[in-house]
Amino acid sequence: MSAASKTPRHIALDILCRVERGAYLDRLLDAQREHIRGPDGDLLQHLIRGTLTYRARLDHILTPYLKKPLSRQHAKLRNLLRLGVYQLQYLDRVPPYAVVSESVILARHILGEPIAKLVNAVLRGVAEDRKPVVFPDFDSDPVEYLAITTSHPQWLVARWIKRYGVDETRTLCEFDNAQPTLTIRPNALRTTSDALREQLALEGIDTEFAASNLLAVSHVGHLFQSRAYCAGLFSVQGAGAAMVVPLLDPQPGEAVLDLCSAPGGKTTAMAERMKNRGFILATDLYPRRLEMLKKNTHRLGVTCVYPLAADARYLAVNRLFDRVLVDAPCSSLGILNHHPDLRWRKFDIHGLAHLQRTLLDSAADYVCPGGVLVYSTCTLEPEENERVVEGFLSDHPGFQITHPYLQLLPHQTGNDGVFAARLKRSV
Repeated sequence: MSAASKTPRHIALDILCRVERGAYLDRLLDAQREHIRGPDGDLLQHLIRGTLTYRARLDHILTPYLKKPLSRQHAKLRNLLRLGVYQLQYLDRVPPYAVVSESVILARHILGEPIAKLVNAVLRGVAEDRKPVVFPDFDSDPVEYLAITTSHPQWLVARWIKRYGVDETRTLCEFDNAQPTLTIRPNALRTTSDALREQLALEGIDTEFAASNLLAVSHVGHLFQSRAYCAGLFSVQGAGAAMVVPLLDPQPGEAVLDLCSAPGGKTTAMAERMKNRGFILATDLYPRRLEMLKKNTHRLGVTCVYPLAADARYLAVNRLFDRVLVDAPCSSLGILNHHPDLRWRKFDIHGLAHLQRTLLDSAADYVCPGGVLVYSTCTLEPEENERVVEGFLSDHPGFQITHPYLQLLPHQTGNDGVFAARLKRSV
């Protein structure tokens, strides 16, 4: 069955199963954009993001209704039940009987009549609250309580409680579950915030002024099919991420090295800040991701960016740069409200920290005397942030910190979680 002939619930089920096998949600949703738009597209996004966000809580609700643990159920059954319970618990506009009926029809179609009967029994039981939900006791086990009620992995809740305490961890986890606001950055080469806002209003897209010269979009709708988007008048960028390029502060005419650059949000922000004058070498390990950067630079009218597919750890470039950005791969634990699938991935934080340090060491070789090096991540974890920088500084006495660390905690600022350090080379 083609994607175009499937219902939003069927597509959502397929995507949930693929995410569980290791696929990245954003890439799967991007692939569906051409096939499903309008209200069906909105429903698809809501179903997938909601089910992933509340997965642990949904599993806890389902457990009493099943003889076998969810982990031992067929992946399609497991995710179909999660999808159904999410709708019963969080989608008020869909009547319970409709949720059960649609789920049973889908189960019958892909899994057969016996499984359809099981889905019917379980979801009707949940809809009628036949087995009221009992959560762990908060006082005796706050880690398990918060892990289930706010739907985060236990290892992460335990880690955050140790660092932030119980109350702040609860607030942070609740922020991760809140609906994120989409913000866009006007393309300074082609427009201004005021002009872009007027243009989008003419196309029926409402926006508000936000921090870092961004616009907040109240409803995405047809934003990515709009004339403003096709004309390259804006890029999507979070308010926290938008603070990194000003810290680097590239100037017109300078030579800039952007390591780990794709898909190009910060790369194009640098080009706009440089008034499209100068030279930006944008490297990334994956050629397919560089294709995304090329598409973005073409759409935005950026001509000073030169993509290079290369492993930044072993870069062989015969020149120095005025400014170097290392926007390092990380656990992304500061942006879980935008990427609900990431909370269920297993990260080797110490392995990531080793990679990050290697990238920073490599970048240092390309900073000219008096030049600036910025290291940034979108995680909250000290091993990936300040400890990487501290270790680097101890081994590179020719670099000094010029500004306090940029550290944004999402629940405190209302922005993405971001870390950045600005270093200057003296010799």
